[in-house]
This record gives sequence, structure tokens and C-alpha cells, in this order.
Amino acid sequence: MARWAMGVCVWILLVIVGPVQAAPVSTDPEADAGTTDPPEPSAPAIPADRLPTLALSVSPKEVSVGEVVHWRLAVTRHKEDRVHLSSGASFGAFEVLSKDVTQGDAKSDGDWIEEVLHVQLIGFDPADITIPAQKLTVVDAQGRIGEVETETADVTINSLIANEPEPELKQDQGPGEQVFEKDYTLLWILGIIAGAGIVALITLLIRRLWAMRRPRPGPPPPPPRPAHEIALEKLEALARSTLLANGEVKEFHVRLSEAIREYLGNRYGFESLERSTEELVHALKRTGIGREDLERTVAFLEETDLVKFAKMIPTLEESNTLLDKSIEFVNSTTPTPMTSSEKAGTEPQPTAPAGGSSDA
Repeated sequence: MARWAMGVCVWILLVIVGPVQAAPVSTDPEADAGTTDPPEPSAPAIPADRLPTLALSVSPKEVSVGEVVHWRLAVTRHKEDRVHLSSGASFGAFEVLSKDVTQGDAKSDGDWIEEVLHVQLIGFDPADITIPAQKLTVVDAQGRIGEVETETADVTINSLIANEPEPELKQDQGPGEQVFEKDYTLLWILGIIAGAGIVALITLLIRRLWAMRRPRPGPPPPPPRPAHEIALEKLEALARSTLLANGEVKEFHVRLSEAIREYLGNRYGFESLERSTEELVHALKRTGIGREDLERTVAFLEETDLVKFAKMIPTLEESNTLLDKSIEFVNSTTPTPMTSSEKAGTEPQPTAPAGGSSDA
């Protein structure tokens, strides 16, 4: 009965689908040649001396389950070539955590460089695993293709449970479960507090002893001498000197210029000895010096500069006149102290109370 039903089903399918005609097979070789694409020529191979050199290192050789294994491949290649490791490369029972390439230094000839391919691997099954050789594709600047292959590497993965494949539980040989345990937490807290107190007492004692040894401050230093006293002292010493009598005209004018420059700096509060004449004049303008005093200062500085730098030799009378003008300039620009009556005049006067009576 089953065979009869199967035969009926086959007959129905043949009636519905109809006869199937086979595709004609062409016997004309020229027609076949026109309908098929010609085979692509294979790319030329890279010469052997152009292929990169490989140096493989794997560390560590023995790890535990879950520890990382570092697979490093140093590739020395021509600087115009490209080396590729397939993204689907298999490292056996290891899983790939990360990949990175580090550019190294150029070689001595300059045409070859070194790259380091670093792959981090991890395994989870204890076993002796062989990392298979990896094939790298090389393409040079002319489009030629080559292939290089690394060595294999053996790594042992140990179990974290035990050294045996199926360890057995050992018999408990301890004293048994301890219900009560000694707790020294309170003693530790008291010890820390006591130690801190001792350290604080020692610190206070050291500070007290250090304060007793510290010398007491002496009297304050005397106030600085007024600028005009220092300048007049140097000018008077220059007047008593024998520089002009000995023909040392330039040295005389150098000391005269330094005395006035130092006075201007001390008098108006700025650094004056290391400035040029132009810089000194600009600094004086910012101090609010009077116009007449500024003009006298500029004339003095220009005259001394002629002797110092232009090698002008003034006469003995001109040098003494310049010294007298310098002394007169210091005296005229020295601030005069206020008298007691002037100080009293600056104090505010008391005002009469409001609403006071006045005599008619």
C-alpha cells in the first residue's frame, strides 16, 4: 500500500512540473572561448633577499589558567614594503586579547626598518599547547607578493586547583572548629591612643627646648643713610683727590658720574647704576622730577659721557666747575624736613559747635 501511494505521488509531480530539458552542451571551442574570462596572470614573487626576517619570542613559557602570554614577532623589512598578519590568524587553544605594532629604529643602511608585532594571548584549559606557525603576507612597492612563516612555540598552562588532573580531598587533621576567638582590637586601639599621646608630648618638649635655644632678636638695624649724605660724601672725597692733578681726567669723570647716578637712584627709588643714559632719563621722567632738575641732569650726563666714551679731555677748570654743579644739584634736590610749625599747620583745626551764640 505504501509503495502504491509513493508511485502515485511521483506521477502527480511529473505531470505538474513537466519534462525537464537538459541544457545544451556547446561543442564549439571558439564559442566557449568567447564566453569565458581569460585567467588573470599571477603576481610576480618577491626576491628572496628582499623578504623580511623574523625573530619570534614567547613569554612566559609556563603560565596558569587565565594568565597572559606575550607573543612578540620582530619583523625586519624594507622600508617600502608592507607586511600583514591575517586578522583571522589562529593561535591554537589561545584567545587573542589585543594586537599592536610598534615602530622600531631604522637600520644602519637606512633601507630596512624593524617593527614589533605584539599579540597578547590567554588560555583557560590546562594543557601543553603548541602555538601554530603564522603566515605573513609581504607586498613590495612594485606590487610583488611574497610570504614568510614564523616558528611554532610551546606553552604550558597549569591548573589553579592542583597539579593533579583529578585531585582528591585530604582528610581534615586540624583541632576542630573554634567557637571563641581572642580579640585584641580594644588593646590595639588603646595602644595607638597611648602612642599618639607620647608622640604629642615629645613634640611639645622638643618645641619648648628649641624655643629656649633660639637667640633673641637683636635691635633693629639703623635706618639707611639719606641719599644726599652719601652723594655729598663721595663728591667731597672726589674734590680732595689728586686725580685731576695726576692727569686722570677720565677716572675723575667716571667717579663723578657714578656718584650722581647712585644719588638719583637712591633719591627717586630705582636702579640707576646699570642703566644707560637714555634709560636713566626715561626712569627720571616717570618719577615726577621737576623740568629744570631734569634738564640739568641730562646736561650733566651728556657731558660726562663725552669724557667717558668720546675721549674728550676737558680742562681742569671745566672739571672743577662740573664738580661744583654736581654738589649744587644734590643740595637743591635734597628734600627739606618739615618744621614743627609746618607739621602743626597741616593738622585739622577744631570747628566751632553748631548753634553757638555770637556777640553783637
